[in-house]
Amino acid sequence: MARRTWYRLDNIGKFYSSQAGRSSQTVFRYSAELADGIDPDILQHALDHAIAQFPSFNVHLLNGMFWHYLEQSDGRPLVEPEHLPICSRLHYGPKSMLFRVSYFRNRVNLEVSHIISDGRGAINLFKSLLHAYIAERYDVPGVPSDYDGSDSDKAENSFDKYYEKDKAGAAPGTKIYRLAGPIDRAAPTFMEYHVSASKVLGAAHQCGVSLTSYLIAAILCAIRDVMPSRARNRAIRVDIPVDLRAFFRSETVRNFYGMTYVAYTPAEIEADEDSAKTSATSPDAAGDGQQSAARTAHGNGMGGLLTDEPLADIARHVQEQLGHATSRERVESHMNRMIALEKNPVLRLAPSPAKDWVLELARFIADRETTTTVSNLGRVTFDERLARHVRSVSFLTTPASLNITVCSFGDDLSIGISTIYHDLNVIKNLCRILAAQGISGRMNIAGVHVEKGASA
Repeated sequence: MARRTWYRLDNIGKFYSSQAGRSSQTVFRYSAELADGIDPDILQHALDHAIAQFPSFNVHLLNGMFWHYLEQSDGRPLVEPEHLPICSRLHYGPKSMLFRVSYFRNRVNLEVSHIISDGRGAINLFKSLLHAYIAERYDVPGVPSDYDGSDSDKAENSFDKYYEKDKAGAAPGTKIYRLAGPIDRAAPTFMEYHVSASKVLGAAHQCGVSLTSYLIAAILCAIRDVMPSRARNRAIRVDIPVDLRAFFRSETVRNFYGMTYVAYTPAEIEADEDSAKTSATSPDAAGDGQQSAARTAHGNGMGGLLTDEPLADIARHVQEQLGHATSRERVESHMNRMIALEKNPVLRLAPSPAKDWVLELARFIADRETTTTVSNLGRVTFDERLARHVRSVSFLTTPASLNITVCSFGDDLSIGISTIYHDLNVIKNLCRILAAQGISGRMNIAGVHVEKGASA
């Protein structure tokens, strides 16, 4: 009997493998709404095709003496009706599939463990799945695949390939604001807010910034509005995954991303009472008259008034930070700092259970050093012969606290929201802020079970 193919875990996979077997596991989810109800038999054919194209997803996680590793499965992944909570854990034991495909009415879902892939890698599997399904369901032959990487390209550990020890930088430190209130890690809330991509892009261009910078600024404003006065000297930190394939030559469908961040401290915007009163009657820098430069003044406990900075100014500040944070030098530095922990000679000699403890602690510390995470997948595209059968695409992930995911298909921009907090005022604020800019949409709410809520 031939030996099965096995893979070493990549850097990110090693961190997430420390969650294996636990109730809390990091899983992300793609969903697509199609024109008609799903045919399960055709979807199974499509999954067979997609897995044949991307076999590195069909793996099990096994325990080694020093590291976990992945082994090719000889089982056939099966599609199933959607019946589990969104982003339910995938790893239960050594025979667990690390992804699942489900369907509900006209919706197809792909859920993937972060142990084996990231959002940019797994979108290739999802697009292959939809490509094969639509081609058979609607008789659309002859559409070429938009992924042409080799088998070795797909399975490449790009972290190891591009690691340079001497380029690892030091981690910055600052006081971070964290959301407070009752939480439920076992049953987080998931929402999808669908708005017009062109309207958001238009508002961003009015501010002279990118869509990502604009949305991050709106999220910063939404969080700022729930901060107590005593906490406004702390930074709101937004962690942002960066696709490293944009900086290094890689076609891998495994994990290959780094993290950067932007930070905003409301207490840095101070004014005396007279200037605050004056600014409160003046239109903001965006010039739309719907909000003022000092719409709300908060006492900061320092003897003055705190004037809320307008959205447009914050967006430009975010854009400037992102420009520095996503430079090749900064991205390389952060990537190599992440890998340096894995390469630590003491950790490498430790047995696998000890490594799991250290890596889980490192991940816990990292989660404590952020307020929220915003992941922008960008535009999801298909050949126009396939695209006409797709209505929308959405992206969600297991929340560490409050996680925001963004992707667009056509003119539909999906803002995925996942949170462990019971208090949803940040989300309400975000919708209100966007509505004040003429951007409103449709909210889909899902909870413990599928379709718990409806559009609102």
